Amino acid sequence: MPPRAANAASSSIFNLSSLLQSLPTTSRGQVFSKCSTCLFSTSPHLEAKRAKKHKVRRHIDPYRLAQARQRKSANLARQRVLVAERQATLGNPIRSQSTPFVNSLHSKNIPASTQDSYLNYFLKPEDMSKSLDYSKWLSQPVPQRADIQPRAEEIHAKEVKAHEASHENASKALQAIAALNNASSKDRTRINIDRCIEEFGRHKTDSTLAPRLRSKFSTPVEPRKRIGVDTGSSEVQIAILTTKINVLADNLHNQDKHNKRNLRLLVHKRQKLLKYLRREDKGGPRWQNVVEKLGISDAMWKGEITL
Repeated sequence: MPPRAANAASSSIFNLSSLLQSLPTTSRGQVFSKCSTCLFSTSPHLEAKRAKKHKVRRHIDPYRLAQARQRKSANLARQRVLVAERQATLGNPIRSQSTPFVNSLHSKNIPASTQDSYLNYFLKPEDMSKSLDYSKWLSQPVPQRADIQPRAEEIHAKEVKAHEASHENASKALQAIAALNNASSKDRTRINIDRCIEEFGRHKTDSTLAPRLRSKFSTPVEPRKRIGVDTGSSEVQIAILTTKINVLADNLHNQDKHNKRNLRLLVHKRQKLLKYLRREDKGGPRWQNVVEKLGISDAMWKGEITL
């Protein structure tokens, strides 16, 4: 019969004791501490955890706590006031500040000089007066011969008087139809674009504004001769975009998602042009002219615009 195997507990104890005896003293202590952490709890980590669990809570003075909360609320209120002041100084990224030129772009504040120089349906005042004179000449009564029609002079005088009255009524009606006050929003926007081109185009401002300051070390550059009306400079494009943005902002409602997207695109496009003009002109006379006449605020070109 084969010999019976030794008991598991006695073999494990014998192996552990023999292993400890074979190890040096330093490693023997390390093994003993690692194996006996669960039995004797001599680890400093467990002792610190046990002490932390039984730690006595520090007493908090309610008066000092109330003071700290009061200081915090005062600081938060001051921060809100400062943020509101900074936003007010930056301005509105969409709407322009009130200036005479911006106010004249609205339909209710069209000046008399603009109404006299611009008409609806692509008409001009001189063309309107010529067409009225030509229609009066075409429709005026012709005097009849006295030997054929008795009392021809009296009849002709009455016809001339009635013709003048009818011509005056017709001219008033045509002028009311062609007036800017009765024009559609699309026609007013088109006329405002023409006004922006005439106001900010370099074919007009080159003779009134001073040139950009250049370094004495830079080579002088001769200005290019312009052919026709300037419609592509950054000043003109900024003015046109400002006109369109004001029209969209005045007629926008909450559910109009399509025009909200268009407004966002126009605002960011104007921001790029404003940054380019400021970088190229270095805050010179052209930049100052655009800022003063269009009411440009810092929020329109500084930082990130979120709508």
